[in-house]
This record gives sequence, structure tokens and C-alpha cells, in this order.
Amino acid sequence: MGYTQTDGLFFTRSSTYLRILMVNLLRSPSVSSSRFGTVTGLWRQESPYDRRAVKTGIVHFGPGRFFRGHLAYIIHNYLAQKGSQEQRWGICGVSLKSQRTITRLKPQRFLYTLTKHSSCAQNREEAEVIGSIREIVDGREKCEYVLEKMASPSVHLVTLTITQSGYHLDKSFNLDTANEDIAHDRQNPSTPTTAIGFIVEALRRRRDRNMTPFTTLSCDNLPRNGEILRKAVLAYADSIDPQLAEYIRDNAAFPNTVVDRIVPGEQESDCKYPSRLLQVRDRDPIVTEPFWQFVVEDNFTGDRPGWEDTGVIMTKDITPFLYMKSRFLNAVHSFIACLAVRAGIEYMHEAIALPEFQLFARLLMDDIAAATPVPRQMCEQYMEQVLLRLSNEDLPDTTERISSETTRKVGKYIFPILQDAYSRNVSMKRIVLPVAAWLLAVREGASESGAPYHAKDTQSAITAIQEGAVISGILGLENCEHTEIVDNECHQALRDIQIHGLLTALKNYSEGGLLNETVSA
Repeated sequence: MGYTQTDGLFFTRSSTYLRILMVNLLRSPSVSSSRFGTVTGLWRQESPYDRRAVKTGIVHFGPGRFFRGHLAYIIHNYLAQKGSQEQRWGICGVSLKSQRTITRLKPQRFLYTLTKHSSCAQNREEAEVIGSIREIVDGREKCEYVLEKMASPSVHLVTLTITQSGYHLDKSFNLDTANEDIAHDRQNPSTPTTAIGFIVEALRRRRDRNMTPFTTLSCDNLPRNGEILRKAVLAYADSIDPQLAEYIRDNAAFPNTVVDRIVPGEQESDCKYPSRLLQVRDRDPIVTEPFWQFVVEDNFTGDRPGWEDTGVIMTKDITPFLYMKSRFLNAVHSFIACLAVRAGIEYMHEAIALPEFQLFARLLMDDIAAATPVPRQMCEQYMEQVLLRLSNEDLPDTTERISSETTRKVGKYIFPILQDAYSRNVSMKRIVLPVAAWLLAVREGASESGAPYHAKDTQSAITAIQEGAVISGILGLENCEHTEIVDNECHQALRDIQIHGLLTALKNYSEGGLLNETVSA
């Protein structure tokens, strides 16, 4: 199929050459604040490579927490593994919005600590200093500097983690040309303010200087993110210079990627890990899980890191990985959160710890696997990891946060599963039940215990649900045979939860041979 696996599973092991301090929680000593050093001082003492020799080969837009826990971490491992042989892939980060990361990391020369933390891992805590980011700059303040950096011969990759809003897309994932930032850039293409504008202007400069275009790599959680980015870039370029759009269409590359790592939002407790594990103060530490995955279509215009040596999966066909990530992580994450908010459970790991939730989730994933056009063996390898990762009590994540924007997630992740279940004669019952539980919580504004639940969703969706809408209604779907079946299953699930209660419904839906039940039945 053209992909590379690591140890038969889609995860990587810790690198032995990095300075990692592993601490048994039962015997970790307290450290006097007078003994705390600096991140830069620790790097000088025990760095895995010489940052002074590292050149900028990557310009990255959106240097937030996920980027620092994912791509910057991967590049750091690559630089450390390759040593003096391969020092061309340092990162210049570009922030177009908040300058908080710059303010915090600049005094540390953009070094920071990353702690892998898991109650499920053999080595519960591992900490290290990450050195792959050479600088982070304010793109709006230093527009020309960024453009010239992107147009320099040493830069081969432009990468992005700017969230869906940063692409300025409409509901159909097309460029929103009416957006005021995009409108500004169209009027002032040489002084852009958006990532799309920067990419197009830098590609224009490279074209005019007879340089190979860089490869642009979206690392955001969008379906076929490279294709979406390419379409937005071409639409923008065509609106200002059709010949430039034709050049980009014929010469530039926008590979699709799948990115995966849970990097929670900032917690007050984050700072305790570098101080306890490494005896340093860190102004902006990252705490994350051990697991990571990065799948990249092998479609580049020029040079690229040989990062498959560090566990990155390079493939010609990204489709099965898109299915697995969106269905067994994104959808299952949402499914469990939907059930948990109805049950009044605050944290994801608390929900998964309940026997009723765990059994239901495992059978639910079997249903999803039966509805997914991916080899069963690949699904099973991924499925084994999911519940383990989501049960990590050392990285608590609230069910309220995960259940936000559920309407969008139903349309993006869940309804495609239902469509495939219909076409493959797989029962929809378990797939629909979590959505029904969430609908009840929104409709009643409360969990089963009576605790208030305030859905974070569009007002139009909340209003529709409160007026009795089910799945096709909140998604605005046309009435047809499979939407009728979905809605009928949703009505039945709503009744079952109301009559029997959620935990009993979970138990009933985990029994009775539902796995082999067909849609027609």
C-alpha cells in the first residue's frame, strides 16, 4: 500500500540519545527552588545537536501548543538522530495572531520542555528540551522578513497548524473571498496578513527568481487538508493573477497529511514537570501523551527530510489513515463525550473507566470497523491504541470541551460512518445511540442527574434540537431512504434512554447480537 509502519503499530518509541529523565512517582524528591536552572542552561550542558549549525529549512504558520507537541517535536528528534549529517531543517515559526508564544519563549531562545505523561505507559514520565525552533516572529509586524525567508533557497517546506478558521473557508471548505482579511490581501498582495496570502506572494517571488517552489504542508485536522489548502491557494491566486494561479497549479505541491497527538490546553500544573523532572524553570512547557502519528503523502516539489527514519509514515495512499483517524479517534472521542455529558461525567478517563462505557465503546468500534473500507487488521491495530490513550488519567480532558461543536462533528465524522453502515448492511443502532444521548442533554439542558449542561454549539442547531429535531434535521439533510433509517434509529435510541436510563441502555445495546444485525433487520 506504500506506507511504513513502526513496530507493527502506528506509534514511535523514545530516542535513546536524548537526555530524558524518567522518574518513579512514588520516589520523586522535592526540589528546592534555589536549585532550578534555565532551559537554555540545560541545553548548553547536554544538547543532542548544535543549534548554531542548524539552518532554517521550514517556515511554519501557527506555532501553538499542538505544533510544539507534534511537528516541532518530530523535527527535533530528526535533527538529534541525524546529527551533523542533516542540519538543514530548523524551523522559523510565524504567528499571525497572538504573540503570547513569542513573548514567553524568546527569553529562552525558543527552547522549551516537552513532557510525555501517561498513567498507561511503562515509563510514566519522560521530559526533554526541544530545540528545533530557531525563531518565532510576528508575521504582521515583520511581513517582508517572513516573505524573504519563504523565498530563500534554503527553505523547502512551508507548514501550517492554523486551525480551520485560519484558512478562511466557507461551509463547503472553499475560500471565503468575502472575508475581510482575504479581501485586504487581495487588495494588497505584496503585504499579506493571512497564511494564504503569504504562501501565494512567496510562491510568486520564487517563480520570478526561477526558484523551485516550496512544498506546502497542512498539518491541521481537516479531511484531505492538502487538497483543501491547494484549492484555497488557487482560488486566491486566481483572483489576483490568473497566470500565477496557473503556475502554482502546474508546479507547486500540497500533500495531504494525517496528524495525531493529544496536546491538552495549558494547565496550571504544567510547570511542575520541568521543575521536578529536569530541575529547570520553563515559561511555556508542553505536556502531552507518548503517542504520536504523522502520515504524509510522498508528493514533494524538491528536498524533504528523511523523517521516515524517525517514525513518520510516508505513503502514496493516505486514504486508509484518514479513515482511521477520523473514525476511531475523532468520532469515538465525540461518541464517548456525548454519552458522558448525558451521564453527568466530567472527564473522559472517568467515563471510559466505567464497565458499561468500555464494553459499549469496544463494540461500537467493531461496528465502525465493519462500516469502514479499510483492511480489518489496520483498524484493529489503531483501535487497540484509542481506548488506552483516552483513558490516560494523567492528561485529564473534560467531556464538556470534547462535546463542543458536536453538530459540526456529526456532519464531519459521524454521518459518513452512518452512510457507509447503510451501504454495507451494518447496524446503525450503537452508532446512533451516543448522538441521541447528546440530543437529550441539549434538549433538556441537563444531564440525567439534573446537573445543568450548556451546549457549546451554534444557536441555530441548539434551537432546532430543542424543537425536537433529530440527525437529519440538525444537519439539514434531504429526506431519503438512509436518512429515514437514521432518524428512526435516533427516535428509538431517544426512547430507550428516556425509559431505561443511559447506563441500562448502554448495557442493552452491548448485548443481544447487535453486531451482526443488518440495516434491513
